[in-house]
Amino acid sequence: MAVVGAGPAGLAAALAAADLGAAVTLIDAAPTPGGQIYRQSLVNDEHNERLPPRLHRALRHERMRYRPATSVWHAERAPDAAQDARDGEFVLRLAGLDGGPARDDDAPLQAGVVRAGAVIVAAGATELVLPFPGWDLPGVTTVGAAQALLKSQGVAVGRRVIVAGSGPLLLPAAAGLAAAGVRVVAVLEATAALPGARAAARLAAYPGKLAEAAGYAATLARHRVPVRPGHAVVACAGAGRVRRATIARLDRDWRPVPGSHRETEVDALHVSFGFSPALELTRLLGCADEPHPARPTAAVRHDGDQATSVPGVFAAGEVTGVGGADVAELEGYLAGAAAARHLGLPVPPARAAGLAAIRARLDRARGFATRLDAAYPLRPGWLNWPGPDTIVCRCEDVPWREIGRAVAAGAGDIRAVRGLTRCGMGYCQARICGAAVQYAISHASGRPLPGVGDLHTRPILTPTSLDVIANDG
Repeated sequence: MAVVGAGPAGLAAALAAADLGAAVTLIDAAPTPGGQIYRQSLVNDEHNERLPPRLHRALRHERMRYRPATSVWHAERAPDAAQDARDGEFVLRLAGLDGGPARDDDAPLQAGVVRAGAVIVAAGATELVLPFPGWDLPGVTTVGAAQALLKSQGVAVGRRVIVAGSGPLLLPAAAGLAAAGVRVVAVLEATAALPGARAAARLAAYPGKLAEAAGYAATLARHRVPVRPGHAVVACAGAGRVRRATIARLDRDWRPVPGSHRETEVDALHVSFGFSPALELTRLLGCADEPHPARPTAAVRHDGDQATSVPGVFAAGEVTGVGGADVAELEGYLAGAAAARHLGLPVPPARAAGLAAIRARLDRARGFATRLDAAYPLRPGWLNWPGPDTIVCRCEDVPWREIGRAVAAGAGDIRAVRGLTRCGMGYCQARICGAAVQYAISHASGRPLPGVGDLHTRPILTPTSLDVIANDG
């Protein structure tokens, strides 16, 4: 069995499958396990207790083969495998972090290929960002990037920063920065205060989560960091790097309120508007997905056992819909057990009873995730933030005005717009600009978000050197 991703979902899946007797190869692009939530420090071993002991056990399991700093660049059903074969049905092709050959001291001749009878995809999600004038300046990062640098390297991007956008990631990231000595000028949440209060009332049934949020709020209050709902950074400027941020009050639809703009000095800006499930691998394997009704994102379609539409492929964590670490871990346990059953391994009665309890916990955790998602809607008024010259595709230097021109010329979906503008053809392969372009096309054409398509489907999943591809057997 192969498990792709070593966050809470992947670790739980690998552990559950190995406990049932499966030989598991755990593949992860990061150099250390834990994903974003449990990211390990590369410079201070004292901070590596973030990974819970229950998940750390997976890395010491006798039936586990852990492949860190390794990415999957292509995957397919083995051409010589029968449709109902249990062994060798899938082939995953691997590369190292720099796109070069994958390394594996245990099997140097087979380092670039993994064959598996079942695959569990726990690839997580990418951060959703929205363009505005100056967002391509040095010093402007995603919130997740700022958090990752702080956790793994102990590095802060700036000393006077704003954390802005929308979603539950803003508070813990800002609290972590403030606790590390960064002057957080403000946390700007685009969602207005009244909808947020109503959402908080709906979340009252989850006191543990509310207590966690209260802890972040207490940290911010202790460091005198204001939290301003209904506000956003709508532009920034600076010579050589970001130096000033323009803050505006927003109406209910996120349109800047006239006369509310003001400038604030900063040396870094961290923005995030939620997450988009990473569907590249599941799409490549042929798995069906479900579009989000109100966001330019989709999620892998799955059943109660986390099985996808492709027999032998299972999914867990943020790829099935962004729900947080608790949902991801619980889904991982179910996926691991189901994948083991697919390989013909029995599940003892005691373990089956434990899985039933996990399902009950998962239903409750998903309920919280659903309410949280509803509390942070993406509003169309942000389309007023970019100017005509605002760069939307940073890899190919495509300005915002070109999206409208392409739609006016008859491009009705995102692939047609890509062909006319080169949006999404650069190094990041639309991971940064794709969602914003999708939203802009939907607005300009009047078509629903799912109707304009996306750019998650590609035959080569990560930047990979030509020698790896040419020498692939």
